[in-house]
Amino acid sequence: MEKEARVKVIKTRVPKWVICPFCGVKQPFKKERENWRMVKDINLDKPLLLKVQTIYAKCLNPHCQRNSFALPNGFEKYQRATDRFKQEALSGLICDNSTLPRVAKRFNHIFNTTGSKSTLDRWKRKEADKYDFKQIISKLGFGGILCIDEYKPKRSKTYDLIASNRLTERILYLENLPKIYSPKAKSGFSQCLP
Repeated sequence: MEKEARVKVIKTRVPKWVICPFCGVKQPFKKERENWRMVKDINLDKPLLLKVQTIYAKCLNPHCQRNSFALPNGFEKYQRATDRFKQEALSGLICDNSTLPRVAKRFNHIFNTTGSKSTLDRWKRKEADKYDFKQIISKLGFGGILCIDEYKPKRSKTYDLIASNRLTERILYLENLPKIYSPKAKSGFSQCLP
């Protein structure tokens, strides 16, 4: 039996004065509109959803190029999960070197919430884009011998390129190869570089 989610309401504090982030003019607050959205959070007891209010203020500066702007509420514009949820997903993917399906299953069993594989992959790529290649290699603790291999899942028409640390046997990089790539030998190839 699926547990019913608990809903917690997060309201935005309405100030008397606001500063438009686009033109920088301080002005009295005038409400333009508001909307509500549901944001996932992790919880050990039962599923938790946050009902977050976003209030838009009207910019009273006639020379401003924007008519309205959102008041800060601690969430990004299209955010559907809390930062705590994202950090837990990233620590599972990066620190534990776990796979997307395993992390998605962990969220379902432990934290009473779901995370789609495509969303988890998007968060992982966004986090990786913050680092340059040398920083990523140092964080992975590369042992000095790189092993490159190709792999073709049974239900896939394309191959995956796998780069791993030969000493620790830890996968460092996994990328889908273009459809043009087709190895001549059925056994594939494997190469280790010092």
